[in-house]
Amino acid sequence: MPDRRRAFVRTALAFVLPALLLLAAGCRRDHPRAELRVFAASSLVDVFTEAGARFEAEHPEVGVVLSVAGSQILASQIVEGARADVFASADEFQMDRVGDLFPEPVVFAENRVVLVTPATSTIKRVEDLTRPGVRVVLASESVPAGRYAKQALDRLGLFDRVEPNVVSYEHDVRGVLSKVLLGEADAGIVYATDAASAGDALRTIPLPPEADVRATYLIAARTDSPVSAEARSFVEFMRTGGGAEILRRFSFLTPAPP
Repeated sequence: MPDRRRAFVRTALAFVLPALLLLAAGCRRDHPRAELRVFAASSLVDVFTEAGARFEAEHPEVGVVLSVAGSQILASQIVEGARADVFASADEFQMDRVGDLFPEPVVFAENRVVLVTPATSTIKRVEDLTRPGVRVVLASESVPAGRYAKQALDRLGLFDRVEPNVVSYEHDVRGVLSKVLLGEADAGIVYATDAASAGDALRTIPLPPEADVRATYLIAARTDSPVSAEARSFVEFMRTGGGAEILRRFSFLTPAPP
């Protein structure tokens, strides 16, 4: 009798388990995760990679799809029809370009620009960028980091003297950092947070107080997003939740909670 009972149980399981698995799969198909598309400036890549994973952990019904590039590239993609449910820009100008779709941006972080050189460089101060033969790399002026760098040099009255030494204008701030790390440039101006990410491989030289240009980051949810509720939740997560904690850990400045 026990043997027949065990045989019966095995037979029942052979039919029931596949049916349960199919039912579970069907339930998953009926309730797919909402796809939240987040466009973020390249200087935010480390922060938003971690923030996206944490947001998913706190909201298992949401899958974050992150696109990272220069703010000007992302804004152009949005203008041309790319779907972005959330846009995080490194400056106000690029956010204004898509203001009809993202009409309520808020400041959620600040950064500053610094000079970076190889650890063994003889460059000690920003004035050394004017020396003959020094190879300087900057972000393009169409990129927020490039505009901030030019503002800082202009405030010091140095841009016209540094410009002849510029060997490359990069499409984003990570391009500037890479050129210096690879030895293709003797110095570059990047965000303080990017400089910190390079560790001991580069020397960071703060700019004088009169050239302390602050980069202002804005974030907004798209008004006609098919996942507008999730987009608004992500914006608040970056302003006051776990995302704000991650920003501070990566050396960004965050505004006081509203």
